[in-house]
Amino acid sequence: MLIASPLGYAQSNEPQTLERYTVTAVRPYYDETLSNIFPQYEFDKRSLVTPLHTNDVLLQSPSISLNGQGGQIQSISIRGYSRWRIQTLLDGVPIVSDRRAGSSIGFIPPSFVSSVSVLPGAASTYFGSGALGGAVNLHMDAPQHSYVQGGYSSNQQMKTVSYAGNVENTDWNIAHRNANNGSDGKENSLFDQFEQTAFYLRHSPSSGIVKEAWTLYSDNNDIGKSSSDYPENRITAYPDNRHWLGKLAFAGGDFSGNVWWHQSRLETSVLRPSSRINNSENNAFDYGFDVKSDMAWQRWLVNFQLQVSGREGVVADEREFGLTALPFAFNGGSPIAKLAYEVRTLDASEINIAGIFDASRQYTKTSFAVGSRIDWQRQSDDAGVKSSVTAKNISAYAGANYQLSAYWNASLYFSSAFRNPTLTERFFAGETPRGTVLGNMSLDTEQALNTQATLAYRSEQLQGSVELFYQQIDNYIERLTVSEEILQYVNLDTATIKGASYQLNWQSKDARFDARISGAWIAGEDNLGNTVADIPPHNQRVDIGLNWSDVRFFTVLAYRASKTDVANGERALDSVFTVDFGAHWQVSERVQLQASWTNLTNQQYFTSADDRAAFAQGDSLQLAITYLL
Repeated sequence: MLIASPLGYAQSNEPQTLERYTVTAVRPYYDETLSNIFPQYEFDKRSLVTPLHTNDVLLQSPSISLNGQGGQIQSISIRGYSRWRIQTLLDGVPIVSDRRAGSSIGFIPPSFVSSVSVLPGAASTYFGSGALGGAVNLHMDAPQHSYVQGGYSSNQQMKTVSYAGNVENTDWNIAHRNANNGSDGKENSLFDQFEQTAFYLRHSPSSGIVKEAWTLYSDNNDIGKSSSDYPENRITAYPDNRHWLGKLAFAGGDFSGNVWWHQSRLETSVLRPSSRINNSENNAFDYGFDVKSDMAWQRWLVNFQLQVSGREGVVADEREFGLTALPFAFNGGSPIAKLAYEVRTLDASEINIAGIFDASRQYTKTSFAVGSRIDWQRQSDDAGVKSSVTAKNISAYAGANYQLSAYWNASLYFSSAFRNPTLTERFFAGETPRGTVLGNMSLDTEQALNTQATLAYRSEQLQGSVELFYQQIDNYIERLTVSEEILQYVNLDTATIKGASYQLNWQSKDARFDARISGAWIAGEDNLGNTVADIPPHNQRVDIGLNWSDVRFFTVLAYRASKTDVANGERALDSVFTVDFGAHWQVSERVQLQASWTNLTNQQYFTSADDRAAFAQGDSLQLAITYLL
């Protein structure tokens, strides 16, 4: 794991293996600015073997928890913020979803990702609407040599194969994964099957204004939605989930910038036994570009940026098939039934323009940073009677870090944030796995104020921090039941989320031992004292590593506390303690073997507090072999 602080980066000294990587990309300027006032964190994969989901890399952060239901399209929360209130990025490209559960990174094979950065707390100044609770940025692996890797996970009989390589200024990664349905701790079947094929290509020219260009294509099929509704009440599957995205980075003179795009398609099929089938298809094309420059003024380093982003062809089509109107049969596994109706439930677009400014400086023992964003957005309903809604927002932050001693520093950070209602919240009207959902064009923009205090320590062998945070949200948007099977998005008055988190990393002088302990306590309620949705249980985690000769052993001990204060649509959770154990063995210069045993004690527990979440997978053996070409 890499941990950054206002004093800079410190990297643990584990032996180099085929899983390690070399960072060649320049850090985003917002990382440079914010790292002056509080620690930035990055997590790698050295305690993982053939992860089932890229979320497994993110879950090493105490600020991140699983949210919603299970399977490959499961989403996450950051400090109790989830769904459309957090921003997910792939090398700076935002991943946007029209699902209420929010975006999922399950379409990205874990082998493509080298590490992840986590920025908890309000971050609208840099990322705009959708970063009310923070952001995560996935960094793509940059292989220095060609290799092939095969992997296996026993619980789902998941098989993986990948091939990565590098020639001069071009690198690539190709992966294929397929998995059957797994089982929980009591051997009950889980509906979490999937098949995935993906390709990633990146080129970094040695000269010219284009500095880097990359593209990723991912095709995902027959994805099961692991849910407690399965199979008696509801069977939800995603027959097709496709993504094509890319980015072009350029620099010339005093300016630099990026151009990016993301085309996505998601098919959903919901079978209610002996009742009906609802099929939906979502398509969207997202795009954007930014131009930035910097200058020095009165000992301040100043950054300017212009951002333009948009969404076109955001369309959702729904078809319902009745199963009671006539007997139905199965022909090759596909139900044959009578079409009841076909309707377009969403047809919308949006454009967003923003100007960003930030400045930072060092004054004796104190670092300062400030920033602001001016944001304009127009959302349009392109179906039927065409209409549009415009919004103007300003967000800002200010922070300071004081060097208490050679090892200790303290920081204070204030920020404001906003979240415009999504196209779905404004314009959607149709059927979902939860029932009929109606949008609301009268929704107000969510506004938030965030306060964060941090105490950090860094020496040669020990690095860590403790963070206290408090955030208040006005015009909180929630989906509430207005009648049986009908839900609508509405504004609530006020909600607050507060808590504390910590991380502490240690490594011995001889680099033989390393350890990390981390945890978080989070609480949230509205102005009437009711618990708000998606607040995760308290969690604690211990990672221990031992490097001995050519082998690295590791174990992960994780504790999730019980949860009794639940919101509408949630269930109470019992406490759970899980154990993982694994090893990486460098057999030769070309061969590495990996093995791990997850959920070693075969615990039975729900993945999240969502009242339709399924149980987590039971114990599982993961194996992998990597061969350097």
